Amino acid sequence: MTSFLAVHSDSIAAVEPVGPEVAPHEVAAGFRVEPRTAWADATATLPTSPTATPTEWATLVSLPTTVYAVPMAAGNFPQRVKDVSPLLAKFNPVALRPTAGAPSPGLSGLRTWVVREAKKKTAVSALLAAGVARTAGELDWAGELLADAEALCTGDDRARWENERAALAWQIGDAAGALARWEALPDSPAVRFNRGMALLFLGRFADARLALTTAIEALPEGSGWRDLAELYRTLAEIHG
Repeated sequence: MTSFLAVHSDSIAAVEPVGPEVAPHEVAAGFRVEPRTAWADATATLPTSPTATPTEWATLVSLPTTVYAVPMAAGNFPQRVKDVSPLLAKFNPVALRPTAGAPSPGLSGLRTWVVREAKKKTAVSALLAAGVARTAGELDWAGELLADAEALCTGDDRARWENERAALAWQIGDAAGALARWEALPDSPAVRFNRGMALLFLGRFADARLALTTAIEALPEGSGWRDLAELYRTLAEIHG
């Protein structure tokens, strides 16, 4: 690409191209989330997950709303960051953090799926139901589902439940409280990612870079969460 751009327009025909030609374009234009890929990332924090995507999941992931500060939690997927330009330009951590808003309209089938999943009364299904409800903007309902799930979450599932509580606090707008919860949890790939994400959007760039580096080391290659961690670390380096 460097060789291609270095050539003057009047002499392009005389130059033998090196490698394939590249056509620069706007990455965000026409961006489409693949539902099954998003579902794999949305269940990455859970030990097991349903093989089928929820009813109307494809509709939820195709909504045009962009989220910039995405915690790694059940129901969330890194592809929610659909437009990186506000992250790269004038980075305003406060403006880019989530705030409690209205639930996503429609999606009655998805809400029915959440009810059915919660009725299974297992730790995984309860956490997943609460996470999908949170992603759909049903924050009060997600809080109720998490409260109901507490008794089901013992052993390793307890840390997952605490991570979901922190993610809900983050979504509601309690950024400092969410970070305090994540800092109190034992290390895991999700917790490392969430600490770094929270530090970045709280403006603590140096701390965020270090935390995200440890998250990248813990996340598997090919994971959308690892890709997002690398983007967030780059932002910490640029703006810090």
